[in-house]
Amino acid sequence: MRYDIVDNLNSIETDRKLYDRIVKYTGVFGGVQVVSVVIKMLLNVFKSRLLGPEGYGLSESFNKNTELIANSTGLGINTVAVPEISQSFDEADASLLAHKVLLTRSWALLTALLGLVVSLALAPVLSRWAFNGDSGYTVSFMVLSMSVAATAVTNGETAILKGSGLLRELALSQLFTGVVALFIVIPLFWFYRLGGVVPALLLTTLGNMAVTCFYSVRHFPYKARPFSVSLLREGTGMIGFGLILTVAAFFMSWAWSFIAKFLTECAGQEFLGVYSAGYFLLVVNFTTLLVSVIDSEYYPRLSASAGDLPKAHGLMNDQSLVMCMISAPLVILFQLLVPLMVLVVLEYDNFIDSILIAQMAVMGTYFKTVSHPIAYLVVARSDSKIYVMQETLCAILLIICVMTGYNLGGALGLGLSFAAWELAYLMLGMIVAYFRYGFVMSSKLVRNFLIQGVLVVSAGAFVSLGSVTGYAGCAVLCVVSLVISFRFMSRHTSFIPSILSKLSRK
Repeated sequence: MRYDIVDNLNSIETDRKLYDRIVKYTGVFGGVQVVSVVIKMLLNVFKSRLLGPEGYGLSESFNKNTELIANSTGLGINTVAVPEISQSFDEADASLLAHKVLLTRSWALLTALLGLVVSLALAPVLSRWAFNGDSGYTVSFMVLSMSVAATAVTNGETAILKGSGLLRELALSQLFTGVVALFIVIPLFWFYRLGGVVPALLLTTLGNMAVTCFYSVRHFPYKARPFSVSLLREGTGMIGFGLILTVAAFFMSWAWSFIAKFLTECAGQEFLGVYSAGYFLLVVNFTTLLVSVIDSEYYPRLSASAGDLPKAHGLMNDQSLVMCMISAPLVILFQLLVPLMVLVVLEYDNFIDSILIAQMAVMGTYFKTVSHPIAYLVVARSDSKIYVMQETLCAILLIICVMTGYNLGGALGLGLSFAAWELAYLMLGMIVAYFRYGFVMSSKLVRNFLIQGVLVVSAGAFVSLGSVTGYAGCAVLCVVSLVISFRFMSRHTSFIPSILSKLSRK
């Protein structure tokens, strides 16, 4: 009996340390993302004032189509290289780690050259596809081919920072890429208006590459051999899975490109800008704030344990549980503050539909913070067939949800379609994880997920009313959700008790 009690106490202490780690790095990367989001908000104050919805639509068209090429030619380096590097890092083998870094950089540089060539060749096609048969933007897409190449190099360096445990450097690089973008974009939009969109996109990606390389090269001097057949052959296993990721990324990028085209044809370029502001500027940036820790800290940790399924299942349940408790009150608070954000950052009258889109779509962020840790197991185990099937189905679901939602409910339906899509993806991920790896959500996760989920969805219903009563009801639900999360953190982490202890001493 005595030993059972000791084991139980040790288990509780282990869980507490793990929860503390999750909260700590969520705070670190979330804090960085807060600064990044503030910078993006400043950028978009100028963007909305100087360019208006048309500028958003133009920028969105260029963004999604260059991303389509970048994802199609990048071979998933930013994902597949992380487990390779993290395993060498965990084994504390400096020579093997340096070799993996060289291999990653060589493949990244090769994909950069591939992306450059493909972008130049397809520039006329992209122009006609993105702008309803207009080939007048061919030169712009040719210029942005350099952006595709820079993105490939940045992805390789980011994988190196993640895999080698350089989380501080990764956080700083993410922070300063936003600062660099601030000094690049504002002058271009100020002096050139719509003519500054393409130069801003290009110089921002080049700035991102320069900052990321600065932090990675300090630890690993830059060396690459993109034309060494013997070296590249060593990475064929990694790149084999990368090709699968590329196929899946192509379908997803194509889906987003199709949605941009669909909305342009149905509602015009200005509504595309309204949708872009509501979903990508507000919701996606907020989501990135929450899930950045999953990509940067959790994924390398899961990759190192992917061969031990019971241990991986424990990590998945713990990560999803903590993210569930952190995200729920923040999602409801976001729903309350969206009108203020649009008023401050955008031109309220021109972007009023962005409010409803963001308030409905952000419910999907709650589902994403739970599904993300579960879905990553497929990637961590390099399960290529399952991954491509899952992501292809995900792209199909996205298109179906968006087309159905917009046709049935306009801006409201469009926002709800993104929430429905994230919920469907969560259910899909759980089904795959159960039948493929025997993963089952813990009872603690299920209980808290359902309780907080009801509060999030109810808050969405309240704010959709658009009345003072609706916002008051949402505020009450925000307080309830916050109290539930606060009690959880007090019981299961040392974070809240430590703060309360310091406050009591003062």
